[in-house]
Order: sequence, then C-alpha cells, then structure tokens
Amino acid sequence: MAVHIFVVDEKNFDTCIRHGLAGMPKKTGNPSRDANTNEGLLSRMAIVKKNDLVLFYISKLKELHGVWKVLEYPFYDETHVWENEDGTTIYPYRVRIDNTEYNFMNPIKLNDLYDLRDNGVLWTFSLIRPNGTPNSMFSITNTEYEEIQNLFLKINPFYTQPKQIREPYRYFEPNLRNQLCFDENLKPRYEYTLMALILNGFAHSQYKDIFGEYNDFVSYVPTSFGKEMDILLLYNNPLVPKQTLAYNIIEVKRDMFDEDGMKQLLQYEDWFFMKKVNGDYNAIRTTAIASGFSDKVKDYLKKRKEYEGKEVLLLNYSVNQERELILKEESI
Repeated sequence: MAVHIFVVDEKNFDTCIRHGLAGMPKKTGNPSRDANTNEGLLSRMAIVKKNDLVLFYISKLKELHGVWKVLEYPFYDETHVWENEDGTTIYPYRVRIDNTEYNFMNPIKLNDLYDLRDNGVLWTFSLIRPNGTPNSMFSITNTEYEEIQNLFLKINPFYTQPKQIREPYRYFEPNLRNQLCFDENLKPRYEYTLMALILNGFAHSQYKDIFGEYNDFVSYVPTSFGKEMDILLLYNNPLVPKQTLAYNIIEVKRDMFDEDGMKQLLQYEDWFFMKKVNGDYNAIRTTAIASGFSDKVKDYLKKRKEYEGKEVLLLNYSVNQERELILKEESI
C-alpha cells in the first residue's frame, strides 16, 4: 500500500471531496515546450493503484488532511471540474477516491510535519523539488504514513463521520498509458515517459521475476544534496511486515547509461548507506535501467565486483507494439 499526498488550495480541496476525485495539472499553453513537463506530471500519477491511501495538503493553510482511499487505477479526462481550470492549466490526470474509516477533524500542521522530518522519520516528504518548483503530488512510504497516522490519532481523540461524497465522479477505464509520447520507433520520447512506464509496471506488481518480492516503492525521492532518486523499492521482513530489511535504488536513463549516470547512482548508494541503513551494505541493492550501457561503465562494474564484491544490476529496456515495457538483464 502506497500513500500519496496531493497539494491543493482550499477551493480545489472542496471540489476533490465533493466529487471523490484527485487530480494532477497539465500545461496547455505551449504544447511543444510543455510536453516534457506533462510527461513528468503523468509519471507521478502512474505510481497510484487501487486501495492506496490519499492525503491532501492545503498549501495556504499549511495543513495536512486525511484519510481517503483510491478506488481504481488513474485515468485521463479533460472534463472541466475544478474552478481554477483555464486556458493554460487543466487537471486531466485523475483518480477516484472514497472515504475511509479514519476521518480526522483536526488536520496536521506543517510545523509538526517538519518536526517528524527533522527527527528522520519523515524523509520522503517534499513540498518543493530540488529545482525549486513546487510539487503538485508526491508519495511517501507506508512506514512514514504510520508516523503521520499516529500524529493524526494524537490530535484527534475521536473519529468523525466522513463527509459524504455528494457528487461521485463517473468511472473511467484506466487510460494514462495512451497519453504517453513515443517516437516512430516506439522509443519513449522523454525520460519521464520511461519513468511512467516503469512506475505503472510496479503499480501492477510487475517485474518481480527481476526485482524479487518488493513490498513498497516510491519515486522522485529527495536527498540532502539536492538530487532525487528516480525509484526506490522497499523489501519488508515477511515475519515482521512493518520492518523494512532492504532497498533497491533504481536510476533510469532514456538513452545510454554513461559514467555520469553511474556516478549519480553511486552517490545515491553512498548517501543511503550513511543516512538510512546505518552502514549495512547488505541492505542496499542498486539497479540501472537504460537503452544501453557504455563500455566504461561495464569495465568499472567488472572491477567493482572483482575487488569489492559489489554489483549493480543493469537492465536494457525496449517497448513492444502494445507499448508494454520489456526489461532484460545486460551482462558485463
């Protein structure tokens, strides 16, 4: 179960609750300029799946409200719903939501969330991306959500009756993949396109023959050095489900994976080694996904395996006629 936080204003929040609908924006002012940005927004929604949980952060009030659940996989629909949809911005990347048994009257204030972050228990919470742009939606791990739920319970001694979804939005078949951009050779046009394909696969519990029995995953994970990890898989203890035992850091490149890409992946590995797993290298796995890998990368990984006993899984990707992603291990 993943948990997603949508960043909204008060009017948009009321619309979301009235219709049982959460949405992500799409820029429409300049299609050629905005295409890459829109693929990035779509890729964030691609992570969402049925029964995930949804929270809303109201930006001006600096409050976190919860908790709702996802009804189905997300879809694309341009029907006008939100008041601030205009000629340059619409919210077509959508997912239907419903109430849960947890309806908290008192929201969590931003300063309390920052206290959790400062204590190291809320480490994927990120209202602002490293490039300075605000997040419209981001995802956190289930372990982090448990800390947020505990805080909700502390400030809400009683559950309140959920507000009825007064005007439930109609059902749409999941169709986000139809919006992705490919070139004439069925290669993803942007790196975000590839990210959306991979995340959609994880949302459908695919690739376990490659990655094993992962229990949770998040994307665009912030670090303390101004970069975002593309994807992070989490593996829990089957005997103690709330205990995370291992992680897989995945770096994605649309084209050739070169030395710069490998340096970036290893920087994430070092950061995670120091900050998250208390120096336990057995708890970290690393993976690179690309259309190919440079000889220098392969040569380095051969020596790394020989001298340090550390491996990086290399995966070549391709897309078939049905626009399904195929991953195949690259030998070194």
